[in-house]
Amino acid sequence: MNNIFKGLAFILALALGFFAKDIYQTVQISLANKELKSDIEYCQLSTTVCTINDASIVLEQDVVSPMQPTSIEVTWPDNNDEQLWIELEGKEMSMGVAKFVLSNQGNNTFSGSLLLPVCHSDAMTWIGSIQSSNETLPISVRMQR
Repeated sequence: MNNIFKGLAFILALALGFFAKDIYQTVQISLANKELKSDIEYCQLSTTVCTINDASIVLEQDVVSPMQPTSIEVTWPDNNDEQLWIELEGKEMSMGVAKFVLSNQGNNTFSGSLLLPVCHSDAMTWIGSIQSSNETLPISVRMQR
């Protein structure tokens, strides 16, 4: 029995040594990505207008409810794109990436709605961006049941 444990420990040590470089690189990349995300200053969306890079963004509600559509409006001077794209992902819990499209309403105004999925926690922050064809605006949205 003791020899079996020694053999398993030896095989485990060999396997760990073989994959050590890959494990180390994966951990370093993961840590670097977390540091990059934490350095970004996100525009917290609410009923109060948030202005970033000359774009003004406003939500219908201060706190979004899951599975309840919430209107969003972006006024972005000198932007003639037909549409903008929003990508959001959960900060506290990985729930995939929620993607939305905002349509150009004329006068440099884009509008659409957000419909975020239900999660297990009572409250959650979604972080992501509003993207045009040549610029990205970092945003965050607070969701609560």
